[in-house]
Amino acid sequence: MPALMHGFVRIAAFALLTLFAGAAFAAETDSKAAPEPEIPQGPYVVVDAETGRVLDESDALRPWYPASTSKLMTIYVVFRAIKAGEIKLDTEIVYSRNAANQPPSKMAFKPGTTFTLDDALKMMMVKSANDVAVVVAEAVGGSVSGFAERMNLEAARLGMRRSHFVNPHGLPDERQVSSARDMAVLARALLREFPQHRPFYNLPAIEFGGKTLRNYNTLVRRYPGTTGMKTGFICASGYNLVASAQRGEREVIAVVFGEYGGAARAEHAASLLEAGFKANPAAGGETLATAYSGKEYIEPLDMRPYVCGDKRAAAASEANEEGGESEAVSYLAPPIFFGPPVKVTVKVPAEYGEAGFVARMPRPRPDSAADEPQTGVAFAPVNEPSTDSAPAAAIGDAAGSAIPLRNLPATE
Repeated sequence: MPALMHGFVRIAAFALLTLFAGAAFAAETDSKAAPEPEIPQGPYVVVDAETGRVLDESDALRPWYPASTSKLMTIYVVFRAIKAGEIKLDTEIVYSRNAANQPPSKMAFKPGTTFTLDDALKMMMVKSANDVAVVVAEAVGGSVSGFAERMNLEAARLGMRRSHFVNPHGLPDERQVSSARDMAVLARALLREFPQHRPFYNLPAIEFGGKTLRNYNTLVRRYPGTTGMKTGFICASGYNLVASAQRGEREVIAVVFGEYGGAARAEHAASLLEAGFKANPAAGGETLATAYSGKEYIEPLDMRPYVCGDKRAAAASEANEEGGESEAVSYLAPPIFFGPPVKVTVKVPAEYGEAGFVARMPRPRPDSAADEPQTGVAFAPVNEPSTDSAPAAAIGDAAGSAIPLRNLPATE
């Protein structure tokens, strides 16, 4: 019996020793071979502009921060106001103190400076000027919050069912969201409804005060046939781009969200456009009205840790034309010369005591803090639509049911 007990003790001791050694080896192995965090890939969509058919997409309905691509909705609301006779392109508008308080990108004029709506739109689309976007909003909507209401009304009318706007420029606000699919709907509406205003989307550069300000959209200068449209960047969104190009009688729209640099978004958009032109526009049955990929996501991904974390923050900006991994094959051509930049002019107000000085308040007056809503929004998952729920040529899903919203705490 003692010998038997002694054997049991030896077996138990060996088992414990093996267990501890295995655990230590596993811990050491895990610490050395811990996988790097997955690098998220942003949504994208490629669409035939004429038919509305989706040629390629990934998470097209996933909510995303639109950043300055929001200015496409701003200019759409303006064009609708012009069409309704509310304002004209040659109307002079006033640069307010509220506009002057906006962060860059900006023109940084003196409050009281005036310029035409036409020149304002050129500065907003080329320079992506946030302060000028506010001036435009005040002139058309009476206030920023009033203009945002009009943005949301137009979004609902177009069927942009995962978009919500609170400002005209796209500066950081967790309540301002859209999707790749919704931005393609908006881009298509701009191209089809207002063909006379296409030059605003693809201006290579503007000239002001002896300086040339280039368009942040690299494709305007380097992808032949580009017809627009708008870049966007905040740290939370990554590098966004809504692009359109024409080849022969075909026009293709590409929306790229969440890239890791200006070069990466341009290359990605160019490769998607190229593939779009090669695709059969009549193939497949999915349209912008029936697209539902990414419907399971209810909140935008915050790209800040991936785009602006560590040492990347210093280089992260709308003007950055570098960074990110480029496509294996580049479809960008050498820079194309389009002639001299378009000149914009402003009228600077006289100082107190100078001839021509007039004391006046900007009209409309800027928003007060009380005007701003204080809740965020998120989206419920979308029910999968039937493929025959809308014709291929429909711009959006205006007849579709609204997606319920729920309140979220406001950010700083």
